[in-house]
Amino acid sequence: MKQLFENWRKFVLSEKLMLKPGPNGWDKYCELVASAYQSAPRFDPAAVATFEAMTPFVEKMFKRIESVVDIQFVEEHPYENAEELRQDVQQNGVLRISTLDAEHDIFDPTTNAKFRAIHDYMSHIQRNTNFDAKGEIASYNAHLQTMPPKSYPALFTEIVGQACTTIITGAFPEQKIALLSGFDYVNIGVVEGYDIVNKELVKSEEST
Repeated sequence: MKQLFENWRKFVLSEKLMLKPGPNGWDKYCELVASAYQSAPRFDPAAVATFEAMTPFVEKMFKRIESVVDIQFVEEHPYENAEELRQDVQQNGVLRISTLDAEHDIFDPTTNAKFRAIHDYMSHIQRNTNFDAKGEIASYNAHLQTMPPKSYPALFTEIVGQACTTIITGAFPEQKIALLSGFDYVNIGVVEGYDIVNKELVKSEEST
């Protein structure tokens, strides 16, 4: 377990985000992701295998994390911000996870809640990130280090897709079993049809 967390810390130090804050950087990227998520079907049979590939990881990682923190599932949204979450863990040794908005066509409610716990611990505790686009993208990059490549498309939909849609619309979206095409699932920030110029997204035809 200690070695696993050390690996995450090393990755934090070496990670370089491809875009910068602002309307043509991460804001634009989030808009494009949110648009793709909203346009995606609720259930795409072609996406099922990638979501199923996440399940073994969820069970394994949850067991490891619950050995170091008391995870409690609650029927409410327990934290207003990431700082409240971190304080609860640091001061009380408790991580509360909401079971609301948990309808999912692949994960049962327990698996869905376990994945939320893993996500919150790896991101907002281990990486000290906030509930914003930068924090969620950083957490996605951390998950890539511990999950099988087959699961990357589902992971992108679950984390980056949902987070960007929430940020853009102001509401947590319907959970979808879908693939968001046109995005690089490993090099986050790369979008089909766009070039990255000075860490900003520029439509390909405008950069020629």
